[in-house]
Amino acid sequence: MTYHFQPSGIRLPEFSRGNRKTQVGSTKHFTGGLVLGNREGVRLGTESHLEANAALLLNYRPTTLDLVEQVQFAWYDEHGEFSNHFIDLVATRVDGSVIGYAVRPMYRVSHAYECKLARIKEQAIAQCFLDDFRLFTEEDVCPVELHNAKLFHSVRRPDDLADPVVQDVSRNVHGITTVSELVKQTHLEGMGFRAVVRLIRSGQLQMVRFEHIAHGTEVFRSHVI
Repeated sequence: MTYHFQPSGIRLPEFSRGNRKTQVGSTKHFTGGLVLGNREGVRLGTESHLEANAALLLNYRPTTLDLVEQVQFAWYDEHGEFSNHFIDLVATRVDGSVIGYAVRPMYRVSHAYECKLARIKEQAIAQCFLDDFRLFTEEDVCPVELHNAKLFHSVRRPDDLADPVVQDVSRNVHGITTVSELVKQTHLEGMGFRAVVRLIRSGQLQMVRFEHIAHGTEVFRSHVI
């Protein structure tokens, strides 16, 4: 018997663009992965829970244009010996600057490690490979920002039904309103809430206060709409 399958239009995410494959599994530490992007997206591997949080935080900041993990950079030590360092995360910003991040918990940050990063940073900037190289630890994780980044990530895919409706409702906003009021006007309940969150993510709606995004969050229309 012959089966004929019709194309479904479903596409898998693009492969990671990193220069080194991250571990798929480990008995000693967290491993995982994210799919970043609004549609099919691109895969990004992580080798610690802190790396996963860092990737979410950096990716959903409005200043970030692109994010890649495990980027290879050749550097030399004080003896002139070359070796490869894989930068955990590299963010390209909307202003064109490229920032590298070494992700490591504070208890593993030794003086020798800081000296190594300083040397890599000096060489990476001198070679115009990076504009800056920073250490990212658990102290850089803001719980409110992480909550919102996870929410943005969960609703990242567009909704061809709800998004246009929320766009129309948002154009009629004058002054300050709440997320719940916008959702109420759409009559779309959960779909409407997710669409409103996408407008906050895109900057078309701005929050009055820095807080966990919820139904009671106050927002106003920005000039982007």
